[in-house]
Amino acid sequence: MKKFVGLVVSAVAVIGLSSCGGDDGGTGSGSGSGDAQKVIDALVSSASESDVTIDAACVADVVNKLGEADLALVVDNLAGLVDGSVDMTTLDISEEGIATLESTFDCAVGS
Repeated sequence: MKKFVGLVVSAVAVIGLSSCGGDDGGTGSGSGSGDAQKVIDALVSSASESDVTIDAACVADVVNKLGEADLALVVDNLAGLVDGSVDMTTLDISEEGIATLESTFDCAVGS
């Protein structure tokens, strides 16, 4: 659960600390995009490695709500976000993107 929580909790921590990210104008990445799938796979894998049962369809729905700019930032920094070497406060993810990422906690089965 540590890696999964680490990735998502880092998004929570940035809420009060981040400067306002501009609206990227995106309506989401669209179902099945390569970048969205990378994030989905990382979150599901991280949850599995952490013994967290997660609804993959729920994660896909959440990730597909990310705007293009936010999705690109997450993908570009995905390995570091998962292993904890990248601090979300250094990324310029929009407030909407952060809120969207936080909602992945709702995808944990039994939470």
